[in-house]
Amino acid sequence: MKNFLAISAFFSLAFLSGCVTNTGSATWWNPTTWGSTREAARVESRLEKKDDARELVIKSAQKSAVETDTALQAAPASRPVEVAKESSAQTVTLLSQVAGPLTAEESGKIRMQIAGLLSDNAKLRAEGEALRDKARAEAEALSNRLQTAEEKLAAALEKLPAAQRREAETANKYRNLLFVAWAVGALAVIGYAGLLYLKIAYGGIPAAIGKGLSSMRETHPDAAKIATGIFDDLLDRAEKKKIKKATISP
Repeated sequence: MKNFLAISAFFSLAFLSGCVTNTGSATWWNPTTWGSTREAARVESRLEKKDDARELVIKSAQKSAVETDTALQAAPASRPVEVAKESSAQTVTLLSQVAGPLTAEESGKIRMQIAGLLSDNAKLRAEGEALRDKARAEAEALSNRLQTAEEKLAAALEKLPAAQRREAETANKYRNLLFVAWAVGALAVIGYAGLLYLKIAYGGIPAAIGKGLSSMRETHPDAAKIATGIFDDLLDRAEKKKIKKATISP
């Protein structure tokens, strides 16, 4: 009986406590959070990476717009150049509003690049072309990074509904397990209360069985003989001794 109570208590605690997890917003006491939180956390992480990559691409576009605007300032005056200047200035203004102003270092590099590209000096022009090539390679890398981040985000979003379905299934299973756990726990409490009562009232289960057999032998000897055989098969030596000690032979 004591082993039964110990096992019942163990499984009750196991069912009620669930398991420990360190993923996302999952909580050990609520298995309904064990399902989609991993996928949801992955979506959130990839969304942040996509946003970071997008900001870098916008900053790169801003630099390109400033390059264009700087070159237009050196262009000979004409009606098309004036139109282009106005549009370019508007583009720079809008991108600066989104991405923030360029730093002094960034602006200085752009001026150096454009000055080199417009120079008649072959060496300076080569330096300007090298700066432009470097800027274009960086812009391409940022564009590829954004594309990769968007693809990973799309893949994570595609997996999220399935994770949410698993979460719903887990919640249903948890409710069933919780019901079983409470039932087992209630039986364990009732059993323990019964043991406690027998211990207090009759000196324990063996003593209670012994007194019961003693009474049965007085009123129903044959039934007492059958019951004695049953207890002999089920109980161990120590318990038999306790029962024998508590039994009063007629």
